[in-house]
Amino acid sequence: MSLYDRQKPLYWMDFGNGQTFGQVLLGTISRKIKQPHSEKYEPVAALPVITEYTDHARVKAEDSGPSCSLAEALEKQDLFINSTLAQLGCNILWKMFRNGMIEHRGAYLNLDTLKVNPVLV
Repeated sequence: MSLYDRQKPLYWMDFGNGQTFGQVLLGTISRKIKQPHSEKYEPVAALPVITEYTDHARVKAEDSGPSCSLAEALEKQDLFINSTLAQLGCNILWKMFRNGMIEHRGAYLNLDTLKVNPVLV
């Protein structure tokens, strides 16, 4: 019997944002997670993480701006960008824990247009 080792996380939920836009993406960390057999759904054993989409070595510190925790950053962001992304991320986790499955593993948010575009599993 193998027990879960909390020193080896299974999932990575990434949040990133600009002033009025952002994304939340759920991925699995470098391993396939055993899924139950299903006749109704197609189980997915691994989800890509943000580093598979973005080359962080090419991001310059001066381009990324200050940390979200700094007062200076709060002046450069719309009031609800962080809380709205957090709610979207929590909803993904809630559905995963409550239903044992998710159909969407992330979302892109634009507060200027009030649009949320889901990212399918």
